[in-house]
Order: sequence, then structure tokens, then C-alpha cells
Amino acid sequence: MSVVITGIGAVTPAGTGLDPLWEGAREGVAHVTAIDRFDASAYACPAAGQAGFDADAELPSRFVKRTDRFTHLAVHAVRQALEEAGVAIGTDVTPERTGVMVGNILGGWEFAERELRNLWTDGPRAVSPYQATAWFPAAPQGNICIDQGVKGPARTFVADRASGAYALIGGAEALLRDRADVVIAGGVEAPLSPYGWLCLETSGLGAKARGTLTPDELYRPFDAGHGGSVFGEGAVFLILERREHAERRGATILGELAGWGVSTDGYMPYYTVEPTGQVLGRAMRTAVDRAGVSGEDLGAVFAHGSAIPFEDVTEGYALHEAFGPTAAHVPVTVPKSGFGHLLGAAAPADVALALRGMREETVPATVNLGRPAPGIDLDLVRGEARPAPGWEHTLVVSRGLGGVNACLVLRR
Repeated sequence: MSVVITGIGAVTPAGTGLDPLWEGAREGVAHVTAIDRFDASAYACPAAGQAGFDADAELPSRFVKRTDRFTHLAVHAVRQALEEAGVAIGTDVTPERTGVMVGNILGGWEFAERELRNLWTDGPRAVSPYQATAWFPAAPQGNICIDQGVKGPARTFVADRASGAYALIGGAEALLRDRADVVIAGGVEAPLSPYGWLCLETSGLGAKARGTLTPDELYRPFDAGHGGSVFGEGAVFLILERREHAERRGATILGELAGWGVSTDGYMPYYTVEPTGQVLGRAMRTAVDRAGVSGEDLGAVFAHGSAIPFEDVTEGYALHEAFGPTAAHVPVTVPKSGFGHLLGAAAPADVALALRGMREETVPATVNLGRPAPGIDLDLVRGEARPAPGWEHTLVVSRGLGGVNACLVLRR
């Protein structure tokens, strides 16, 4: 029994849909810009991947008024994914046999900040009655279920930057345990508010403006000048089904979620990661073993690539721990450096790009990777996209604070 992907929906700094995201990644176009959503001049990182999505033009005004931007992004991306998959809930699958799995980290702080400001300036009666339901991380999950009439299993995963990967794993396991026939799975993040951005800054994960680097040059995974992530907003959702279910309804299969593995470093201090890469490497091996392949079968690795120096180096250690000498010869890329680390949506975005890359037999390059950092003994794809004839399997790596590791293997 296998789990396949039949639809993808995306709202990212590159635009709406997978096509602009893929084209930008393939051509190495940078979609990171100076923040214009609020005054970020006092912040260490004044750059972000900003989605140009206009919720008022795409969604009912009443819905927009009572929900946060991260819910707007998620609901719109899910609608796209279902449309591409050709799934009508209630016709092709019953509501009770449809599931929703969402990865998110910060919640909806654009809405919450506005209402808290109203509280402190004008008093409690000035606060929206939707405050309690708009901001919390499970809000997109609930609103997707309402929008699509979903009555099956639904969960929200909050596992730092691995949240989206955990949501995909949760969706696959729900299918394999026969708890659903179709699962909408993915992630969303909308961190562009003064407090949300401050949380990312104080986490120590973000890049800092420095020297003559322009906003689009700050995110530099595996580069000698790496200094942290540049984050972005977006939502990416996939439609997951068991293969026989997808084939029975005549769906186009975009790829297979063939394997996954998780692990936790259990390492102090919690805000860093285990220094040898052994625990992350175990999650990589578990994913590959579950898919029934080996390191030699991997056509590419979509690395987590946070550009935090310690994380970059230990991710390289983990690949060598998992695959031995083979690790030095597998193409490794971090296309998210061109549009920003999407936090809860980061792993789903990597999955979407890897599926399109395998179809077109092209590995997108890592933007801003000039001179590799010392200690990075990997075949890094840089400069331009690389042809990859016969590319059949991809490893997607995701990790979060405290050493929360989740790895996925995709099959063409």
C-alpha cells in the first residue's frame, strides 16, 4: 500500500500556484525583498519573502474580517490543491473519510496584535469577538474543515520548522491506518507582523543585515557567509491518497510519499541541535529504509539549509552519518533561499518543488551559494539548475528547535 500526491496548491512569495514557485526556483530568481508590511527598520533582519496575495479579492469579505492572514493563505491554497486533484468532497470522497493535517508555528499574530492594541488603547469592548478563534495555530485547520465540509480526522502540528513535514507524515499515516481516503496536508505561516517578527528575531534563527548585502542576498545556506535564515510567508498544501483510491477515480499521480523518519535530539541547550548529526542521520536512514531504497538511489537531497552555521555543518554530518561516502556524491540543494524559509510551510514547499523537479529532471540551485563554508563536504547545486536525467527519488530534510527532525522520501 502506497501514499501518492494528486494535487498541489501554493501561495508563496513567488506568486499563486506551483508554476511561479517552480519557475523562480529553476531560474534562480530571488523573491526576498525589504519588508514593506510594517516598519522593520529597528529589526536585525529587515528582509522577508512576502506573498502578494490579496485576500479581499479572493475570499468573502466577512470571512477575511474574522480570520487572520495565515488562515486566508491556507484556505486559498487548499482550494487550489483540491481543484488540481479533481476532488470534490461529498462526491468523490465522503466528508467523514476526508482528513486535514496542518503544520504551523506562530499562529495568527497580525490579527492578534491589532486586537491587543485595541484592548490596551480603547478597552475590552473594542476587541473583535473573533480574537479567541482567529489567532491560535489550529485556526487554519478548523477553517479548512468548515470551508470544505470536512468531517474526518484533523490535526495541527506545532513542531517548529519541522511542523509541515510532521503534517505530511500525519496525513500519510491516517491513510495507511484506513482512517481516511483523502487527506489535505501541508503547512502555512504568516509571520509578518511586528510581534511575530520579533519572536523570530529573539529565537536567534534569523539572518542579520550586514555589510553591503542586499535583502535578497542575506539568506545563504551552506555558504561561507551564512548567518541565519530569512523567513517568509506562504501556504503549501498537498492532496494525499492511497494509490488504489487515486487510480480508481482516474486521478493524475504527481508522485509518491514513499518513506519518512522522525527523531528528536534530546539535547541541551534546547535551542541548538545535537552536534554530531547522528540523530538527524537516523531519521534520514529510517525514511530511506521505509521507502525501500538506499543512498545510492537518491537523485537529490532538498536540505533543510537554515544557513545557521551550526545547523548547516551538522546537517552535512548527518548526511554522511546516514549514507557514508555516498553522501559526497548526491546533489544537495536549498531552493528556499530564493523565496525565504516558510517555517510551517517549508517542507511542503520543498516537496512540491521536488515533485516538479523530478518530472522535469532538473534540480534547482541554491540561491546565494558562492563559496561553500568550511566543513561542508557535499555536492552542492549552485550557480544554475542542474540536469538530472533518471532522477527517481528525493530526500527532503526538515528540522526544528530542540532537535525535532522529520525526513521524507519522495518517489517519482
